[in-house]
Amino acid sequence: MDMQEQHWKKFCTHHLGDWHGTRTRYSPQGEVIESSEGFRMIRANPEQTEITHTNRSIYADGRTEEQSWQFNNQSNNFADGIMHPITSLMRFLVFEQGAAAGVYKKLEAGSSFGIELFFRHHNLRRSLVIIYDKNGSLFRMTSIREDAFTFPNQYWSKEVKLSPERNLSGNWIGNSLTMTPDLKVSPAVPTQLHWPIEENKNFYFPDGLSLSCPNQALVGSNFTIVANWLVTSSYLQQLIVKYNDSGAFSSLTFEEFHLKDAVGA
Repeated sequence: MDMQEQHWKKFCTHHLGDWHGTRTRYSPQGEVIESSEGFRMIRANPEQTEITHTNRSIYADGRTEEQSWQFNNQSNNFADGIMHPITSLMRFLVFEQGAAAGVYKKLEAGSSFGIELFFRHHNLRRSLVIIYDKNGSLFRMTSIREDAFTFPNQYWSKEVKLSPERNLSGNWIGNSLTMTPDLKVSPAVPTQLHWPIEENKNFYFPDGLSLSCPNQALVGSNFTIVANWLVTSSYLQQLIVKYNDSGAFSSLTFEEFHLKDAVGA
């Protein structure tokens, strides 16, 4: 099986299913805009060659919104990732562990863009959408908490407001994998947690999700977006997206950390 087919299989293994949860939208200042119950139903045919993706949102006032897309292995699976059915500019990238990202391949001056970062742990999926407007300014963030088995579950809280800070100090030791735009993944290398990114804005969402992103993301300057999920008090996952100064996506890095005390390090 070649790399392209392996990548499609990883997507099917980790992201098919009925994902039940909540999604909350935030302003660039971290204020809650709205929150809703959410369902993402990602279902395939028996051969797992054709996929239907349906998003359904149910709001407190009774409003319901639904969108549905279809994509397949023949038309949407490329050597640089799985093409998002909404736009040919976006690719979905998946690591062996299940962590993933939807990224724009190339940013265009004067056009808006967004990325979505996905964390996986057993039946839980935690994702974050970061959107920039046509001027390159941070426009909106959406935090999504999902469960493939039950809803509501015992892990996610009902809190929606951001926290002013999160303590990520300590001796976090882990491994780092980097994927380039051609889907090649580097061998795992030892690493330590580096958080946050200098000059980025930092946001601390409920249930352990943190984001460090630039207030302005413009073609002509490279930038880095980092999110991490504190799954437990001693286990953390992190995703790093990098764009170069020409506005091209350059790499996606997935890191897993465990908190070690000074004696055991």
